[in-house]
Amino acid sequence: MRVTARRARLPAVTLVVVLVVAGGLLLLRGGFWHTLTDQEALERSVRALGAWGPVAIVLGEILQVLLAPVPGQMVGIVAGYLYGAFWATGLCTVGLAIGTLIAIWLARRLGRPLLVKIASEELVKRVDSYVERRGALAFFLIFLLPFLPDDVCCFIAGLTPLRIGEVVILAIVGRAPGLIVSTLIGAQTEKLTWPQIAVVTVAGAALAILFVRYQDRLEQVVFGMLDRFSAGRRIP
Repeated sequence: MRVTARRARLPAVTLVVVLVVAGGLLLLRGGFWHTLTDQEALERSVRALGAWGPVAIVLGEILQVLLAPVPGQMVGIVAGYLYGAFWATGLCTVGLAIGTLIAIWLARRLGRPLLVKIASEELVKRVDSYVERRGALAFFLIFLLPFLPDDVCCFIAGLTPLRIGEVVILAIVGRAPGLIVSTLIGAQTEKLTWPQIAVVTVAGAALAILFVRYQDRLEQVVFGMLDRFSAGRRIP
């Protein structure tokens, strides 16, 4: 099973490397580097997007909730780079709330057959057990702690007794620290020199590859923490 899972992740690792290389070549040969390093040119480019820029950020955040492989941190970094940390956090929060609502609606509309396609039975039972013992706090921790499949858990939340508004608030509050950090990183990118950006890009790609490579182990470590936290207590 582990060998098969690792082989399944090989395309994702390859995609990360290809995107990093292609992005570097595009910046160097496509004339985009001047825009990225010139504040006035960057502001003109952002204004040229008009209303479609914020709409694209919101849609990107919605898609990262509904399509688990899409990294939400990248949406936050791009939003922070284009609109600054404050507005980027607001836009991403709107997209996150809408995406969570859609995931819950789909789960309640389509039921267990949908969950079977996007989540393992083990994960569904595990989350159900957490909610039974710890209630809403369980989902807050799932959204807050790193390395957990929180996007998939948005769908699982749709089949729990928790109210829709409650789950949306938990998702927003639990994900807020990571979201703010990603938008702050994006907002500071324009101040970096090209060697610094190159180092950050390579480091980010390396971390992404390591995450894909050891995702199962990281998930099990954090799930082990939640198992110990939830043991022996039930919500009346």
